[in-house]
Amino acid sequence: MIVQEKKPQELLEDRIFTVSNFLSVSRVFLLPFFITFTKTYISSPDKTEFLLYAILTCILAVLTDYLDGFLARLLHQESVLGRYLDPICDKIVTIGGLSVIVHYFRFPIWILIAYIIREILGVWLGSFLYLKRGIQGKPNWWGKFGVGLVAITVLWYMCIPLIEFRILGKSILKHPEISGYILVLILCIGIFAYSKRYWNIVFHPEKIQIDPDDKKTRKKYELV
Repeated sequence: MIVQEKKPQELLEDRIFTVSNFLSVSRVFLLPFFITFTKTYISSPDKTEFLLYAILTCILAVLTDYLDGFLARLLHQESVLGRYLDPICDKIVTIGGLSVIVHYFRFPIWILIAYIIREILGVWLGSFLYLKRGIQGKPNWWGKFGVGLVAITVLWYMCIPLIEFRILGKSILKHPEISGYILVLILCIGIFAYSKRYWNIVFHPEKIQIDPDDKKTRKKYELV
C-alpha cells in the first residue's frame, strides 16, 4: 500500500459543530455528575435518591452513545473528527465508570488496569493508522460490545444496593463481577481481531494492496 501520512490538524478541517459531536462530548460532562451522585450516596447510604440519580446519569450516557451515531447518519453529519471523537469519549467515560465501581463497590481493580492498557493500545493504534498510514481504524463489533458490557457492569454494581435485600438465597444477580470476567474475554477477542486486521498495515505495509477506488476496500479500511 502507499503510505499516506496525515497531520493532526486535518481532523479539524471537517465539520466540528454537529449534533452528534455535541452528544459525544456531553457524555464526558455527565461523568462528574455521576461521580458526585455516587460519592454522596456512599457518604450517606440513607440518601438512596442519589444512587438513583447516578444510575439515571449512567443510562443517559448510554443513550447519548447510541444517539450520536444514529443522528450522524440520519442528519448526514458523519465526519472524520466525529469518528474519532466518539470512541475517545467512550474511553474516558468507561474508564471513569469502572474507576467509580472499583473505588466504591469493590470491582476487581486488575480488570480496570487491563481495560486501561487495552484502551491505551487502541488510542496508539488509531493514531498511528491515521497519522502514518492515512487509514481510519474502524471499530469492530467486539469493541462496541465491550463498551456496552462496561455499561452493563457499572449499572449492575450500582443496582446491587437496591436489589440485594430483595433477593433471597443464592443468586447470580448477587455476583456482578461475572460481567467483569466476560468483559476481559471480550477485550482479548477484540485485541486478536484488531491484530489480525491491522498487523501487516502497521508493520508490513508493503505487503498490503489497497485500491482506493474499490468501495469494499474503502469500507473495510476507512481510507481518509
